[in-house]
Formats: sequence, structure tokens, C-alpha cells
Amino acid sequence: MENEHEIIEKSQSDPQYFVHHYNHYLPQIYNYVFYKVRKTHVAEDIVSDIFYKALKNISKYKNKGFFQAWLFTIARNTVISYYRKNSRETLYSYDNDTDHPDPVTVEDIVSAKESRAELLNIVASLPPNQQDALLLRYTEDLKIKEIAYILNKSEGAVRLLLHRGLRNLHSELSNSEKGSAVPYRKIAPV
Repeated sequence: MENEHEIIEKSQSDPQYFVHHYNHYLPQIYNYVFYKVRKTHVAEDIVSDIFYKALKNISKYKNKGFFQAWLFTIARNTVISYYRKNSRETLYSYDNDTDHPDPVTVEDIVSAKESRAELLNIVASLPPNQQDALLLRYTEDLKIKEIAYILNKSEGAVRLLLHRGLRNLHSELSNSEKGSAVPYRKIAPV
């Protein structure tokens, strides 16, 4: 991607340049939203809303070197708004059955679904700020500083959220029926 600062400035005066941001950040934003809602069609609608809001407000963005974090802030707030509007759905609940494409072999399907469902159910049981911190750090590989910006917390508070979240995950995995059968790995759609 060419100099992001230049593309942001061009996008602020000509919305056609925003397509560069859309193409570059779409996969990351989609993955984050999908982990939160676990429904493809809902995730697609929310992502579309996120990029619409970003485009609409690009003129308000001041270059602080946190454009990606700015987008994730919009994404997080949009997901929260979605759940507020649809309060009948459980916030951050994960089922074994999602409408996301599955692996090819039967062994992969069974193993991946069980491991992913167990891990995501444990993540879903954590407080929302711990969930967000863990997903942003280990799924999207964001820096502590970016996560702090997104969550509107200090870097120390984010480190504490990550520490507590990982401790809680480890504790829950140790206490689960399968013990620590779910190996550590980057959370990603299969």
C-alpha cells in the first residue's frame, strides 16, 4: 500500500480513493466482526455499515498514525450497536454450527469444530473488554498501542486485560473436560 497518509488525504478530498482502504482492511475488519456475530450475512451487513461510516467520516479523521485502529473502533462500536438493537440475541455467543465454510476432510471438520467451538465458547464467557483485547491482539495482530486506542484505555490497562484474559482462558481450558486438549494457536476461520 502506498503511503497511507497520502491516501487518507486523497480520500478526504475524493471518496474514490477510499477503495484503497476498503481493499486493504476488509479482511481484518470482516474477521473481527465475524468472530463477534458468527453469522456470515450479519457480518457482511455490519462490515458494509462500518466502511460506510468510515467513508462518511473520513474528513474528520486526523492523521495520528492509527487509521487501522480508527477503523476497528468504528467496527467495535457498530457491533455493540447491532447487539443493542437486537437485544434478543446473546452477546458474543458461539455455536458449533456457523455458516462459515468448513474444512474439507471429515477429521478436519470434527477436530476443527470441536476445538474452535470450545475455544470460542471460553472466549465468549470472558468479559467483553477481555474478549476484544484478545481477539484484536491474537487474531488481528494489533499492537498494544492500537488496542488501547480502540478500547479507549491506557496501554497498561490493555496489558492487564490481555494478561487476565489469557489467565482466564488457561484456567478454563485446564478445567474443561478435555483438559488442555485445545492447543494454543491463532484464532482464525477454518
